[in-house]
Amino acid sequence: MLELQHPYISVDVQGRPSYGGGQQFSPDPMVRRCGCGIIAATDLLLYLSRWRARGAVDFFDGLLDGPIPFPAYTACISRMNRRYFPMIPYSGINGLMLMAGMQRFFREQQMPYSARWCFSPGKLWTRTEDMLRRDIPVIMSVGPNFPKIWGNRRVRFYARAEGRGFIPSAAARQHYFTVTGMDADWLQISSWGRLYYLNRREFADYIRHDSLDFVSNVLLVKQR
Repeated sequence: MLELQHPYISVDVQGRPSYGGGQQFSPDPMVRRCGCGIIAATDLLLYLSRWRARGAVDFFDGLLDGPIPFPAYTACISRMNRRYFPMIPYSGINGLMLMAGMQRFFREQQMPYSARWCFSPGKLWTRTEDMLRRDIPVIMSVGPNFPKIWGNRRVRFYARAEGRGFIPSAAARQHYFTVTGMDADWLQISSWGRLYYLNRREFADYIRHDSLDFVSNVLLVKQR
């Protein structure tokens, strides 16, 4: 499996390390309800600052080594929400808002990256692979149902069990998660502070039959 080159971000939650952050860690009820985009963005920026660019050192003071203490992580999410990723009440942030907040962060913290939300179909996997090869986490979205926008069709997330293969463990729609690895059949992802796997064929079928390419896509981050 093609994976990120360094350990992914981890939060110390009551002595147990997470796999990436989770919106349920926040004391803010709005973040808990629809803060997955802020979580994915914050974790990506922490990873780049820790392992790639060593940028934003002052902004992330005390967060760039080892598992991040729970109180420090939740405080960081609150700062990101106020300054870079303000949410639409009960809706969170869309791809363009995610892109704009990321671009502002890169500019203000003098990090040599750029970001744009992808709309075009057919390049989802090649862009994901290219970013992973460049050691950049990939923010991906499971978009809403379309045209039945109030539908409840979801994409399954799997856990991997020794000797039992991949077992359905969760499901999502209208949700951001972070890709940390991929092979021909599976994406390795971080969501809700846990390690999951997403079947590429199932995700492609969801986009084709239950959603749209431009809302089920990726944030393309490149080094300038």
